[in-house]
Amino acid sequence: MIKNLSILPLLGLILLLNGCKSEDIAPKFLNNSTVIIDKVNSIDFAQRNANNEGAITIVGKSDKKFQSAKIKFNSSLSGVSTDWLTLSIDPVTNEFKGKFTLKAGGYYPQIQLFNDSKVYTDTLLTWNVKVGEVFAVIGHSLAEGQTPYTIENFDPTWASVLNYSSGNVNNFWGRLAEKLKVKLNVPVRIYNTGIGGSTSEQWGLSAMGLPFQHPFFDWKGRYPFYLYEKRLVNEISKVGLRGILVIHGENDGLLSENTIVESTKMYIQKTRDLLDAPQLTFSIAKSNTGGTSEPIMKVKSAQKRILTEIKNTVVGADLETLTGEKFRWDGIHFNSAGLEQAAIRWDESLPLSFFTQTSPYTPK
Repeated sequence: MIKNLSILPLLGLILLLNGCKSEDIAPKFLNNSTVIIDKVNSIDFAQRNANNEGAITIVGKSDKKFQSAKIKFNSSLSGVSTDWLTLSIDPVTNEFKGKFTLKAGGYYPQIQLFNDSKVYTDTLLTWNVKVGEVFAVIGHSLAEGQTPYTIENFDPTWASVLNYSSGNVNNFWGRLAEKLKVKLNVPVRIYNTGIGGSTSEQWGLSAMGLPFQHPFFDWKGRYPFYLYEKRLVNEISKVGLRGILVIHGENDGLLSENTIVESTKMYIQKTRDLLDAPQLTFSIAKSNTGGTSEPIMKVKSAQKRILTEIKNTVVGADLETLTGEKFRWDGIHFNSAGLEQAAIRWDESLPLSFFTQTSPYTPK
């Protein structure tokens, strides 16, 4: 029995889907049965590979018997629409499934079910699938985001943010995703797995299951790293990943330079080991509250060492010049102007050359 199913509308959808061209969709819609997509076991987003392709998986069922099933993918954002493709079926459970390689882009699937070689049901789904760019986030509260400051006016259809908790805000990641979508003309997904109150040391020690003292991170449960690891193993490992965006520094002032560098090595190595992706790229933001005090200079020096001592790390967003009340409401956390600038700085740190010179992780 397939759980957590979402029943999809069947009629009146030809011209209502954003960007779907009428010449791409010319079915005579029939609703003799209901098509149900299993969103838990389907893979609706894939990191594109060096060939500008990715594999998505469709799993679903019908509430009535059928003898065969086909699917086509109607391009809405770049991409290349497909011809009709065959879905494998289980006639006993009325289930269908298939894995399909698509060119980078956003698509609305259309499914036809057949009986006696005739179309019995023809459904254009409002649920979409995507092949594009995927990022995950490591960091403290500047990465996680804090109310009331957040950016919500972005295109969630093709520029999506998945937070580690339903109570989290989108921060500036939705704005960054939209900027990248426009620049690359492909869908973008960002997993916001930043954890407020954390340091580089706590991320490194918890990645390796090593003890430390903290008022709310339980090292025995391997927090904060475990919250990120769950998403990494359960979801990102199936979707793929271009790289990790790191924001640490503001909370690292009391750590030694060596501790910052060695802790960063630990959580980077653990991430690569979990995905078996030794070439995975980490973008390290220049992040601190500014100035030339000893703690700040120590953080800056550590972040420079990270780029020279750890392979496949690159300079991320320049956030250290976003200082003062103009950008940080309390001297640390971004206000609305700071969020907009943070998205701009991250976008500038990810030029077109980044996507041609880095090797993404794609599922085996």
